[in-house]
Amino acid sequence: MKPIILVLIALMYGLDLALTLLNYRYSKRPLPPSAQGIYDHETYNRWLNYSLETMRLGILSSGVITAILLGLMGFNVFGWVERLTASWFSHPILQTLAFLGIFVLLTTFLSLPFDYYRTFVIEEKFGFNKTTLRTFVLDHLKSLALATILGGAIVALLNWLYLNFQARLWLFILAAWLILSIVLVIVFVLSTKVFVKIFNKLTPLPEGPLKEKIAALAESVGFQVRAISVMDASKRSTKLNAFFSGLGRTREVVLFDTLLERLPEEEVLSVVAHELGHAVHKDTLRLLVTRILVLGLYAAVIGAILQSPALGEAFGLSGVHFGFSLVLFSILVEPLEILLSLPLNALSRRAEYAADAFAARKVGAEATGRALRILAQENLANLNPHPLYVLFHYSHPPIPARLEAIAQIRE
Repeated sequence: MKPIILVLIALMYGLDLALTLLNYRYSKRPLPPSAQGIYDHETYNRWLNYSLETMRLGILSSGVITAILLGLMGFNVFGWVERLTASWFSHPILQTLAFLGIFVLLTTFLSLPFDYYRTFVIEEKFGFNKTTLRTFVLDHLKSLALATILGGAIVALLNWLYLNFQARLWLFILAAWLILSIVLVIVFVLSTKVFVKIFNKLTPLPEGPLKEKIAALAESVGFQVRAISVMDASKRSTKLNAFFSGLGRTREVVLFDTLLERLPEEEVLSVVAHELGHAVHKDTLRLLVTRILVLGLYAAVIGAILQSPALGEAFGLSGVHFGFSLVLFSILVEPLEILLSLPLNALSRRAEYAADAFAARKVGAEATGRALRILAQENLANLNPHPLYVLFHYSHPPIPARLEAIAQIRE
């Protein structure tokens, strides 16, 4: 079993590398007709250089992390970590938390230099970065604290369930699915109100014509937005975006301040209309239900791993170890995620087309098309991704395909 898992890790890296190289080479082909005029020659070359440098860093970082993971597993380092944490604590839950804490710290420190280089070298070079060193450090400390507090609490609860229901594993699987689903719903509901505010400052959209038009647009489709907020995204990046979050009475629209700075009012309204389209079509609820179903599948996979002491023993552990089982799950679930990404990304792309159509009908196809073109220009979007790469990695359709769909609505 050990050689199979090691080969699987290498194969997953190889597949991602092959898709990345294929996508980059394909991107050099002539742009489709609908993408003509978005980039001038200089900007297009800038995008190619940005894409190349980002790709190189991604290949290097994933290669280093994959090689270290193979080394840790191949030389039974996790068995040593099990014995080390067992010497620190006698309680199995504390042993699990210490075990995973070491693993999380290791992966965090491994990725830190690559994150730094991406932010302060590549993003800086191409004019995107606005992050200060202080913000960079605080973001990582906040992420680590959030993973420690929230992630640690969830792991401790799941470990407690396993210790009490390991003789009836089906009960553990059902209970784990229920708990993870509740956590997911809480995250959906509190996303903007709590988690986004940990990292960003949100302020209400100022009174004025834009806010009045947004309110009138929402009212025209029988939709009430609890809040329209502006996020200080410019303190990290010049890139433009907007998003919709929350369920029921917690629904909010969040606009990046960079979006308001660079898009005319009508184009901003089309972006908001796109987000409202997702709400009207109940895409958020559909996404939540889909993720809950996927969580059930993940809980079953974790249960299967916890049934096999041989898996732990193959990597130098004494048998079933809850912490190592979660690490092993993150490895074994990757092929499953690749398979799931095909239908899930297809559904997501379909929802994006529908939201574009909604915006085109409510605000106008011209404004919606202009907004997409400006977003592509400002964010240096790939205008010619490989179709296979799109199938596996794109939750949104490529910009040219979206522009073609909007043009058909215009006709």
